[in-house]
Amino acid sequence: MGKDCIVEIPKNRWDHSLYFDKEKGKTGKTYSKWVGFIDDVDKFDPLFFNITPVNAEIMDPQERLFLECVYETFEDAGYVYGNMGYTSSSELSRNVGVFVGLMYEEYQLFGGETILERSAALSNSPASVANRASHFFDLTGPSMTINTMCSSSLISVHMAYQSIRRKECNLAIAGGVNVSVHPNKYLILAQARFLSSKGKCESFGVGGDGYVPSEGVGAVLLKPLKDAIDDGDHIYGVIKGSAINHDGRTNGYTVPNPGAQGNVVSQALKDARINPNRISYIEAHGTGTILGDPIEITGLTKAFREYTQENQFQTSVFLHFFYIFFWT
Repeated sequence: MGKDCIVEIPKNRWDHSLYFDKEKGKTGKTYSKWVGFIDDVDKFDPLFFNITPVNAEIMDPQERLFLECVYETFEDAGYVYGNMGYTSSSELSRNVGVFVGLMYEEYQLFGGETILERSAALSNSPASVANRASHFFDLTGPSMTINTMCSSSLISVHMAYQSIRRKECNLAIAGGVNVSVHPNKYLILAQARFLSSKGKCESFGVGGDGYVPSEGVGAVLLKPLKDAIDDGDHIYGVIKGSAINHDGRTNGYTVPNPGAQGNVVSQALKDARINPNRISYIEAHGTGTILGDPIEITGLTKAFREYTQENQFQTSVFLHFFYIFFWT
């Protein structure tokens, strides 16, 4: 059995009673008060990362969390700090890329108050999330923060994968980070009617009316398969192919396009050179809305029908204007 980690927004983040109203459409109000939180997003050991406590305090929590996550990712992969670029050719190289997806920049909303109270400005550059990791670990490959909305973290994997294929870097960190520290995010999502009014995301279910915002941070270390095998690395999965696109013009700015979604799946299948009936698992976007979920199924069906008329099988796919195939 899984564990339901969704809770009401605690007061140590903000007082949700000041903004919550179950009636949709009220100005300055949100009809959702639920969230999935990471514990201790404000906790950080700055001296471990050679950062002064004063500078750490004005850094976006997302920057701090991702820096810790990159350290853990290298540690899990068996790389020792100071020798991160050691490759199977026995040559020392720090040509390692960092690609991180990040959508929200809410910490900066506290900036005006901070300047007035303490004469200290908050860091306001999302690029610093990737560049901080490259700086601390002395990595000289591409370093970039990517914002493509919901797909940001997956696009970071695609960009890292393509960068390695183009030999821009030998290895790459790819991941994403997201925290909710200000009520403005909920007000924006409520205005657009993206939020679940029940505190549950009912993906592909009857009656779903949105999703529940949650926090997360994660990263993977990518390298060429041959190098990973030669180095005796623990291999969690192999990327066979990837593709990205945009829906173009639809009936609304947030309305998905089943044709475009079908096309990007087809592109990824061709890049991976595999037939859909050989794939066993799908990880879908699954917004839990009566508009988005059927369109996702339509897009997948369109792509699969180009290859097979078979039914009752699934595929390993990450969705939302982006598809990447893993072989495990």
